[in-house]
Amino acid sequence: MSKKLSVRSLSDSSLAELANLLVSTLSYVQYAPDVNLDMSIVMVEVNEYLSQAGATSNIYQDLLRVILSSDYLEANMRFTCLQMLLNCGVHLLVTEVFPPSYYEKILQVIAAQGAALRVLNLKGIWVKEEHMHYMYEIVRRCKQLVKLYVPYITNDELLEEIAANCHRLQILDISGETDITEIGIDLLTKGSCAQSLTVVDVGMPGEENICYSDIALILEHCRQVETLSTYSFVGAALKFIYDNIDSSFQCKLKYVHDTATDETQLQVIVQSCPQLDTLYLDSPKPGALRALQAKALRKLKICKFVVAELMSLLEKPIGRNLRHLTMIKGSGNLELGKLARLCPILVDLDCYVIESLSYAQNQARFQQLEGLEILSCEMMSSSLKAFLCSVTDLKRLAVDSVDFTDEDIVSLFAQHDFKVLEDIWFTIAPELTVQSVELLMDSCPELQSVGQLTGWSLSPDDLSLIRGLLKSGNSSLVLTSNGLMA
Repeated sequence: MSKKLSVRSLSDSSLAELANLLVSTLSYVQYAPDVNLDMSIVMVEVNEYLSQAGATSNIYQDLLRVILSSDYLEANMRFTCLQMLLNCGVHLLVTEVFPPSYYEKILQVIAAQGAALRVLNLKGIWVKEEHMHYMYEIVRRCKQLVKLYVPYITNDELLEEIAANCHRLQILDISGETDITEIGIDLLTKGSCAQSLTVVDVGMPGEENICYSDIALILEHCRQVETLSTYSFVGAALKFIYDNIDSSFQCKLKYVHDTATDETQLQVIVQSCPQLDTLYLDSPKPGALRALQAKALRKLKICKFVVAELMSLLEKPIGRNLRHLTMIKGSGNLELGKLARLCPILVDLDCYVIESLSYAQNQARFQQLEGLEILSCEMMSSSLKAFLCSVTDLKRLAVDSVDFTDEDIVSLFAQHDFKVLEDIWFTIAPELTVQSVELLMDSCPELQSVGQLTGWSLSPDDLSLIRGLLKSGNSSLVLTSNGLMA
C-alpha cells in the first residue's frame, strides 16, 4: 500500500491557525453589520498583539506567504494583510497575483514599509508606466536587496536606480518583454551591483529582444555572473567578445543557452566558460557537436538535432559524465541500450518528439536512472516494456501514450520491484482499468501520484471506490484527473 499521510507539523498547524485568526478578525471588522471600528486602528492593535506575543520576523514572513498565496481569500483581504504585516522585520516578500486595480496600492505599501526587504518578487504585478515612479522609490529605499524579481516591467530608468542603489544584489530577474536598451544595460554593468550579481534572468525564450552585444556588456563587466537564465543567444554574445574585445576572455558562466550554434561558436563557448556544467543547444548546426568532445558536462539539453550526431558525441568522455539529458525533436532512431552504455551514470532522461526509440532485452541498463519522460516518441510497446523492466530504480515515470493492458501492468510492476517509484503518469492508456491503479498502489510502497486518469478506462464509480480506499487508509497517494487532484 502507498505511504500514509504524515501528521501536520505543529509549526504549520500553528501558522495556519494564526493566519485564520487574523483573517477572521479583519473580516469581522470589515463586514459585520453591527461593528463600526476604524480598520487602521484595528490593524495597529493586531500588530501590538503580535509584538507582545513575541512574533519574530520569520513569523511575519510566513504569515504573509500563507495569506498572499491563498486561492480562497479575496484580493481586498490579502491587500489589507499586506498593509498590516509588512514591517521592518520582514526580509522576504512575494506579492503573488492581484487584480490590476491593486497594483498602485501595493507598490505604495512596499515603498513605505519595505525598507528591510532582502528578497522582493513582484511577479504577477504588472506596473504601468505612470506607476513606475513607485518602483524607483522602492529600489532607492530597499538598499539591502539581494534578490529582485521584476520581469516584464523593467526599463532603462529602473536599471539606473538598481545600479545606483542595490549594492548587495546577487539575483536579478528582468526577463520578458521589456523596454530595456543598451543604455540601461550599460548603466547596470557600471553600477554598484556589477561585482555581486551571479544570476541575471534577461530576455525571452527563443527571441532576441535584447541584442547579443548588450548581453556581452553583462558578461564583460559583471564577472561573477554564472547564468543568464532565459537568454537564448549566449553563444553569440561570447563570440562578439571573442571577435571584438578579447580572444582569451573567460567568465564564470555555469549555464549557457544558445541557438543555431555552429562549431566555431561552440568552441568559443567551451573556451570562454571553463566552469560550464549545463548546456542547452537549440538547433545546433551540422558538425557543431564536435566542439564538445573533450568537455565534461553535468546536464545537456538539445533541441532539433540528428540522433546519430549526438550518439557519436556521447561516445567521447562527455557521455561518461552526464547526469541529466533532455532531447527534443531528434531525427533518427535512438537506441536506449546504447545510450545506457555511453551514459552509465545518467539520473534523468527526457525524450520529447524523438523520431524513433528502441530497446531490446539484455541490452545495457541504466544503473542510476531516477527520472524518465517519453512524450510524443515512436516506440514499440514491446521495446517500452523491456526498457521499463530494466530501470526499476525509477522515482518518476511519464509516458504520454501506452497500449498496456492490466496484464502488462502486472508483469511490469508486480513481477519487478519498483520500490522507490513515487510518480507515474500515463496520459493516454485506454486499456488500463481500476485493477491497474489498485495494483500500483499495492506494488509501489513509495507511490505518491498516479495520472492522467481521464485517459484510462475508469468510470466515475471506479474513481469513487479508489477515493474511498485512499481516504479510509489515510493514504498520501494523489490521483490526477484532467489536471486536477482526485
